[in-house]
Amino acid sequence: MNIESNNRKIKIDDNIITLMKKYIQTSRFSKESGGLLIGRENCSDNNLIIEYITEPFPKDKRKYNRFYRRDEKHIDSYQSLYEFSFQVYAYIGEWHTHHESIPNYSKIDYENWVKIGKESPITKEFYHIIIGNKAFKIWEYDNTHQKISLINTTFWRNI
Repeated sequence: MNIESNNRKIKIDDNIITLMKKYIQTSRFSKESGGLLIGRENCSDNNLIIEYITEPFPKDKRKYNRFYRRDEKHIDSYQSLYEFSFQVYAYIGEWHTHHESIPNYSKIDYENWVKIGKESPITKEFYHIIIGNKAFKIWEYDNTHQKISLINTTFWRNI
């Protein structure tokens, strides 16, 4: 799947879409899920390729309306991939689910995105995906200006 963002293309591998889709909250008993987005930047054209995600691990806290990424395996998985790839892959951002048809970010999401930005002064942009029942949305968080921009809304029926 390819998405246009200003003068940058974002490619999300099909297997990532399939993985995230399996965590859609389909009932009131479903719990939020989430993890890291891991990918690389194509140096020749500044395009972004998201090739890996982490999935919920046992020590994560999952509730109907909240996902707390607490398991260290997310970071361990990223570090292993980073080292194995000779530092090609980078942390791109985070993904999680909401029990909404068309998701929107919450105040908690916004505060988390700001916190991530403050902890990583080198990276200028982070991307966040929220999975809903009928669609998922991608936002860019500009760390320099502390600005959030909606990049894309994709409906599951169109995939």
